[in-house]
Amino acid sequence: MSEVEEEARREGPQAVAELAAFDAHFKLAAELILLRRQRGLTQRQLSTRSGVQQAEISRIEGGRANPTLSTLTALASALGGELSIRAKPGDRGARRSAAGGPLRSRSHVAARRVERKRAS
Repeated sequence: MSEVEEEARREGPQAVAELAAFDAHFKLAAELILLRRQRGLTQRQLSTRSGVQQAEISRIEGGRANPTLSTLTALASALGGELSIRAKPGDRGARRSAAGGPLRSRSHVAARRVERKRAS
């Protein structure tokens, strides 16, 4: 993998960006497969729960699809998960709140409030 990364760096910023997108597709696929299996679900069962066609789930898990946000949200919800964007480990450029924790958007804070109300 390091050879592929080095080659992308030699080819320039566009190649690096394409490699990062490719990597993101496969990380997403791996997380989806892992969570689905942890829940003991087949692709067909996940399809029924989420409303996403089984063939599309197969393409996403195979890294051959570029799912929309609504598709990812439906899958995450059906799996009891949530979508989030995180800073990379060791990313010193990540913004932090005055309290020292990660800076959270208003929508993230509102979603947490809804989750707490549902739990109580």
